[in-house]
Amino acid sequence: MSEKSSATLPLSRVKTIMKSSPEVSSISQEALHLTGKATELFIQALAKFSYQQSQDKSSLQYKDLAHIVNSEDTLQFLHDIVPHKIKAKDYIKMLKDMDEI
Repeated sequence: MSEKSSATLPLSRVKTIMKSSPEVSSISQEALHLTGKATELFIQALAKFSYQQSQDKSSLQYKDLAHIVNSEDTLQFLHDIVPHKIKAKDYIKMLKDMDEI
């Protein structure tokens, strides 16, 4: 099996994300493949850890990921990307309460 077929993430998207950083001017193929593979392994580990910590072992749900991201110090960098879901009416109430303060 070739190295290109072992990647499950689209490397063109990975490259686009990497190039969105102003500090990055060029990306070697090796760096692209390593970053893609590291990202895949990170996603697998995050999903596995979230599943192990979840109450419902029949499926992994968004709330399981959000709980892990918001409870583990090492995953705090994902806090804004994977927040706890909140209903719109609750968010509006929070905004009104903040305006009253």
